[in-house]
Amino acid sequence: MMRRLSIRRLGVASRHLSLLILLGASALAHGHAGHSGDEDSATVRAVLGPLPAELEGLRVQLRRTLAPQLLVANPGKQPLTVFDDNGRAFLRIGAEGVEADLGAAAFHRSNTLMAPGTFGADASRAPNWQVVEPAANWGWFDLRLRTDAVAVADGVREQGKTAEVGEWRIPVQYGDTRTAIRGHFQFVPEPTGIPEARVTNALAPEVGVRAMNGSARAGLFLSYSGDAPLVVRGADAEPMLRFDARGVSVNRHSVTWQKAAPAGAPSYEAGSDVSWTAVSSQPRYGWVDPRIGYLGEVESEDTDTVIKRWSIPVTIGEREDAIEGVTEWKPVAPIARAQ
Repeated sequence: MMRRLSIRRLGVASRHLSLLILLGASALAHGHAGHSGDEDSATVRAVLGPLPAELEGLRVQLRRTLAPQLLVANPGKQPLTVFDDNGRAFLRIGAEGVEADLGAAAFHRSNTLMAPGTFGADASRAPNWQVVEPAANWGWFDLRLRTDAVAVADGVREQGKTAEVGEWRIPVQYGDTRTAIRGHFQFVPEPTGIPEARVTNALAPEVGVRAMNGSARAGLFLSYSGDAPLVVRGADAEPMLRFDARGVSVNRHSVTWQKAAPAGAPSYEAGSDVSWTAVSSQPRYGWVDPRIGYLGEVESEDTDTVIKRWSIPVTIGEREDAIEGVTEWKPVAPIARAQ
């Protein structure tokens, strides 16, 4: 019989991993390719590729915190098994929760950021499968996503453009089908500017809304003093946030909330019904909104340019309205120029 282990003993609160660091590092966009970054200078990052058809139904995300982190939710009946480079399984994510082979070095080396220095690659022992999470989701810092050893040719750096510089692959088995989660490594040049969102319209007098900037992951802050509920809708027009006299609640079934939720907030739950959960006792709240940020190309990196126009639908009582705005490219001037 599988024995359930305390997640705290393992050092990973995986139930909340799908929420990790969405508001984490400030990310600048880059003029040549317009891609966002988590650092201030040229860097290499892991990028998740399209999932193969064999993995349809899984939800897979790649987060960049202090190290690349893969997040998987498996709402289906078939288990997903993850293998190390030697073909040894070390994770199973399925309807019965998450099982880990505690005898596999790959599990321990990917379980926390500090583990690679504690567990050697050859530290595997006899298989020891245990249930480590009752829900069918898990996140791990897979070492195959690390960018430390990825080489970038001098010619790529000199061009100053975003470029693919390698590939990564994580072998998995979904049910009886062997396949892989794949992606590539991307060189991102030093930033030359930043996208800045700005609200361009005024709603009712009882609504105050402003853009939150400082990264490519821009957001909105909204305060409300009206009597009728105000509902912010997601990208599919689903209710996402509700403001009223009792405070602010989030619809955990909103797909847009899945992409916007900050660390520690109520997690996303699949479903078509509305499921409200309180996130603030006051009718004001700020959130990252993927509809506002910009990850595309910037043709003229040296001048202020409107690069995106956006509209976020809201309902105030029975009245339909929208928060409208633009995202502009703001060049970053160097602190000092060489003489």
